[in-house]
Amino acid sequence: MAPRRFALVLCMAAACGKGSGTTTQGSGAKDDAALTIQAPKRVDLGARPLGLPDLAAYQYRTRAGHAAFKTARKAEAKGDWSAVVTACTEALAADPTHLDAAWLLAAAYGEVGRVEEVLEPLRFAVAGDFGKWGTPAIELPQLQSFLTTPTGEAWRRRIEEDRTAYLEALTRATLVEAEGELYAFDPKLNRYHRLTRTGGAVVGALASPSSREIAYVLRQGAKGKRELAVGVVDLGKGHTTKGAPAGTLGPISVVYSTKAPVGFYVGAGSPKQTWRLLSGAKLDALPTKTARPAGPRLEVKSKTARLYTLPVARVTADWDEQGLASAMRIGSSNKVVTVPNPGLIDGNSVRWSPDHSRLAFVAQLQADAVCTPGTPRAAAYSADAATGTATLLFTPSIDSAKIDRGLAVEWMTDRTLLVASGEGVSIVSLDGAAAVPLTGATDLLTPRPRPRCQVAPEDEAPDDPDATPDAAATGGGSGSTMVGPP
Repeated sequence: MAPRRFALVLCMAAACGKGSGTTTQGSGAKDDAALTIQAPKRVDLGARPLGLPDLAAYQYRTRAGHAAFKTARKAEAKGDWSAVVTACTEALAADPTHLDAAWLLAAAYGEVGRVEEVLEPLRFAVAGDFGKWGTPAIELPQLQSFLTTPTGEAWRRRIEEDRTAYLEALTRATLVEAEGELYAFDPKLNRYHRLTRTGGAVVGALASPSSREIAYVLRQGAKGKRELAVGVVDLGKGHTTKGAPAGTLGPISVVYSTKAPVGFYVGAGSPKQTWRLLSGAKLDALPTKTARPAGPRLEVKSKTARLYTLPVARVTADWDEQGLASAMRIGSSNKVVTVPNPGLIDGNSVRWSPDHSRLAFVAQLQADAVCTPGTPRAAAYSADAATGTATLLFTPSIDSAKIDRGLAVEWMTDRTLLVASGEGVSIVSLDGAAAVPLTGATDLLTPRPRPRCQVAPEDEAPDDPDATPDAAATGGGSGSTMVGPP
């Protein structure tokens, strides 16, 4: 019943009651009948899997539908929303997996008044990249008419439920790198969640001691004006900040300070580094006498990153200037760990398992200044903390014409490791099961140390201007068009 009619019925019922002074059972029944209205049915939207099943699915900007999507972006910039609908429809016909096109189509439907068609492309885009569109999906001006409908109200509830599921997935996730972006792999559901959106410009990353905050370093700017920038992925909030410009291509150092002011410090300059505190999307100056905080540090120059973690808790060794040693001693058991010659333990690769019963590490098999094509430069080991016994877990296969870039290791559980090599990233079990590849992943959060004998890759500009940060689609954030902040 329309609101005005409902008010009129109430008014008439009240007037009748006043006139008679009393209400008979019969007249009461009539009044009850008059006041009975059909409440709108509550709409509920079932959950859809969040994230995508593989990393290749996120590479839609390299597929057939992207040309039409660019046309849609141009139409959006002109305010021609009917043309946006047409171009996005063409993009999705060519590539039904194009998340940006689905999001922009939903916004365009809302803008042109086709409210009943908003939901499907909106659900598809948000489920695929909740970290990017979860909040704009209930704030975008173009969606407000849709959000006032019963379906829109159900959508708001769906978003809040999905937000909880998304944060739970990030809590148990393992972080990997693919095509210059960071992703969270949820081992429970075998789904990937995109964490950064830089056009493939991420160079390296460093986790805070809690591992809930990740500083990532990216390259940005036009060729000839390139510089490094540093942003933060907050896994607890499911939010990623834009990169704060560092004003240089490096070298820079990134360290997490556990002492006030707490946070990620970024140092640059020579011979003495000047330190700044990463605060949102900017770097705040610190006192001139600020020293480098203790703890792991990420060193980045242009497209090369190295992680330095020495000293390692409860581990001692006669580390050389490159952090290498022929043996290390475990403090809790006083046992000595060695590897077969000519292997040298890379101290910056040593990692304790979550239950602190084992160590994982990389053994260097060739001198850092030597690059022999077709020969493994490193192997991954684990060591029992109680006995000191080292077990070989992984040796990469190297093509005869290629130079091995080395390995990186991280723990996934007490009994499983992640190993990054030139072959990609694999889950390696201590129980002897066959390694399981994470198809499409190229690196871990821990960077593989590039051999000093290998020339760093040329610092090229991104091929596609709209593949740079903040470049595509309406949706909140700093850009004037659709895609919100990374």
